[in-house]
Amino acid sequence: MTTTRRRLRAAIVPAAVAAALLGTAVPSSSAAPSQAVYGELALNGTFTSGTASWWSQKAALAATGGALTATVESRTSAGGPVNLWDAMVGQADLRLRKGARYTLSFDAKATAAATIKATVQLNDSPWTTTLAEDAAVGTASKHFSWTFTSQVDTVGGAITLQLGGLPARTVFTFDNVSLTTSTAREGFYVDPGNNAAAWVGKHPADGRAAKIRSAIADRSTVKWFGDWDADGNPATDIGAEVGGYVGAAAAQGRLPVLVAYDIPGRDCGGASSGGAGDPAKYKAWIDKFARGIAGRPAVVVLEPDAVAQSSDAGCMKGGEQARFDMLRYAAQRLQQQGGLVQTYLDAGNATWTLGPDLDDTRGIGLERMAELLDSSGVSMTRGFAVNVSNFDSDAVSDDYGSRLAARLKADRGIASRWVVDTSRNGNGGYLTPGVPGSGHVGFCNPAGRKLGVTSRAGSGAAGTAEYRLWIKNPGDSDGNSAQCPAGSPAAGVFSPDLAEALIDGR
Repeated sequence: MTTTRRRLRAAIVPAAVAAALLGTAVPSSSAAPSQAVYGELALNGTFTSGTASWWSQKAALAATGGALTATVESRTSAGGPVNLWDAMVGQADLRLRKGARYTLSFDAKATAAATIKATVQLNDSPWTTTLAEDAAVGTASKHFSWTFTSQVDTVGGAITLQLGGLPARTVFTFDNVSLTTSTAREGFYVDPGNNAAAWVGKHPADGRAAKIRSAIADRSTVKWFGDWDADGNPATDIGAEVGGYVGAAAAQGRLPVLVAYDIPGRDCGGASSGGAGDPAKYKAWIDKFARGIAGRPAVVVLEPDAVAQSSDAGCMKGGEQARFDMLRYAAQRLQQQGGLVQTYLDAGNATWTLGPDLDDTRGIGLERMAELLDSSGVSMTRGFAVNVSNFDSDAVSDDYGSRLAARLKADRGIASRWVVDTSRNGNGGYLTPGVPGSGHVGFCNPAGRKLGVTSRAGSGAAGTAEYRLWIKNPGDSDGNSAQCPAGSPAAGVFSPDLAEALIDGR
């Protein structure tokens, strides 16, 4: 049965109202608005609830087997032709924000080859389109996808699939119709204040500037937050800093990645030492950090090294339980921000020796790491991060991640995913690439490393990472201790020499 196309009484939001909506934060999943602003905007795009939320015009709809069929006649009941825009399938009441990125995608096939038009537009006069693309649909199912920047700001947006103008009766089948924003499909937010960009801005005449800008500054998609932001600076509010960063990403429809790095006793007094003064200060800091996100889309890597170093008795000096308590507290506070916030608790790397395993003679200590992660609250997160600030290849890191995930599931019943730091793993972490017996490179600014793949969603294949991310910002020094090459800058300081070496792989 054909459903009449719905027209909203108010398609265009007044400018003042639109500005207010653009800055509105989703406080938590439990308080999420009925009209989605971030994430998946299309309702019932897999048609598991029949034709609910979808309307049609001069097209008979049915939903069977988790797909939508639309039967389109070539002539009207009066015998006239059916124009392309006369017959359509669509969904209205969508929130679109001007300047934000969106991705429309769907699977489609038809009983005869046909070219249809897919749009995202206003659902009322003046029917402004912000996306209009032709799709050549064949008799075998094909996936279509477009990423675009919205030119309209409205609560009256619509998806339309225009199906008319065909020479004969045609049956279309659609599935997996999706309209997203602020997900990995729209891209990761680039930190505009990253150290590489700051260096390029100060040295525009340097012969390395253009190379560093294109290869690193324009691709640095992770921002680290720690005691340099607020703990020792009362004038700085960590909640406001996080809120501003996440808000800027949300306004663009891109996904931000943040690192929370303020655990007391950070880095066991090493090159990156510091952190909050005590557990109470840390909990206050992470409270503000989490509230700054305000339920908006974000990926958070939680406290690099903190879990693995909790197994070091000399470092902990009896403070293991206090650290576990802080990490659990942080995981819980981030979990309370809702499903748009994805937290990954750091789980070291594939060559971090924690002790023997029943099924692993290399001493990686999967059982011990699983125990530490469990104690640190990994069950309240989406999963764990591996290879942060390290150099192991994707293959080595995925092997570690998949075995650790299996151990968490088998021993503790915890389902988890993982992400891999790819910022400097283009040449892997072995002295001779691909040869484990050659030994592993040092942790501090080793030579011969190379940029890895830029931040992106994983392939979805079994045994692989959910995301590959530039977590360590390339070109930022690991430190200047005796274990580092002579002349290395202090930890976290950008070096154009280190940056260029990573670009060139030397």
